[in-house]
Amino acid sequence: MPDESILLRPEQAASVTSASSDDERRRQIRARLSDGRLGSVESVSKSHRGTGQPCIVCYRPIEPTDVEREVAGSGVFFHTHETCYKPWREESVARRAATARALGREIARRSSL
Repeated sequence: MPDESILLRPEQAASVTSASSDDERRRQIRARLSDGRLGSVESVSKSHRGTGQPCIVCYRPIEPTDVEREVAGSGVFFHTHETCYKPWREESVARRAATARALGREIARRSSL
């Protein structure tokens, strides 16, 4: 079972579920990564036929006709649609890169003092 701290309340989930565009999906992913409701993709995933599990990104069931990604988390596995996994992974990578750049600037600033 996923960590409940990253799940939305039902009224919030409706807004994620109704997000039809990739831009809206990405905006939702960025917001949830930023406030800690969605963890970053940091491990290898496995793909297989959908098992009916709810998607950690959009909360819709992953049907047998869908490709399901299984992503290892901290002692749990998260399930996501292939179409939700790609922007989640890309936004996770971008977030780590931005953090690394900010850390590099801070180290450079401190070493110049």
